[in-house]
Amino acid sequence: MPARAAPPLNYTEIGEEVLGRIAESHPELDGLARRQLARLSPERWTIEWHLPWWLGHRFGLDQRLSEALVRSNVVGMLSVRLEDDLEDGDVPAEEMPRVRLLARVALEEAVSEYRAWFAEDSRVWSYLDRSMADRRAGAAGSDLATRGAPVKIAGYACCLVADRLDVWPELERSLDQAVTGLVLYDQFVDWEADLAAGRWNAFVAATHERTRAAVLTAMLTSDVVREHFDAIRKEVDEAAKLAFAIGVTELSAFLTTWAAQVSAQGASVDAHYRAAADQAMRLFFGTRMGGAAA
Repeated sequence: MPARAAPPLNYTEIGEEVLGRIAESHPELDGLARRQLARLSPERWTIEWHLPWWLGHRFGLDQRLSEALVRSNVVGMLSVRLEDDLEDGDVPAEEMPRVRLLARVALEEAVSEYRAWFAEDSRVWSYLDRSMADRRAGAAGSDLATRGAPVKIAGYACCLVADRLDVWPELERSLDQAVTGLVLYDQFVDWEADLAAGRWNAFVAATHERTRAAVLTAMLTSDVVREHFDAIRKEVDEAAKLAFAIGVTELSAFLTTWAAQVSAQGASVDAHYRAAADQAMRLFFGTRMGGAAA
């Protein structure tokens, strides 16, 4: 008999509880916290919102623990995104002190959820420290999997409490590959902004020249778009297979659906640039790409 799906999350309730805890200690941050949390929708940040919930359901964990880890993921994600904004120079100078304070308060709230459930000598703390160190070390580089380090903390915690560390290596690999695919997609979407800001970007790196003109030329005259989306599909498909093999069917189903949607989008983008290149060739030379007569 197929495993029953996890019940739906109450996003509004979780968000309000997160905001309420921040406002309780720092009421002056309430408006800023609400605006920033609105950027982190469950539709776009599906794994971050759902992973502890899915794992808790699969492993039969106390629902209160699953909810606590979801809250920790959400408020931890808030902190991480604010730190990224500060690092990238996306915060106005007059807002920096409040954004720094909110990032620190959000991180404290994320860790406090773990303190309520895990003893000081629990192995979760050493894993948490390693994961955050990995993220800080790899945040701006080409090791894309490190950017998902925070979400893996909740995955490890669930396996630890459930006494299911036997599945952790496969789950960790699944999450690493899923995050790699998701970041590759984001870097295609953001390649112009990343290029302008001087940030490393996998899609730009594949074109070998760090200029907007060179990237656009590569998109028109080579397979760079198709190859980038093929790489996304490969990573996410493998992540979905690993998740399915260990019984985390909700994660597998999400990744499978997302990969198909993104693959179709990639084909559409590639076709658009191919058509633009063909039109340019016909306009200037009377031929199609590859030299065929129009």
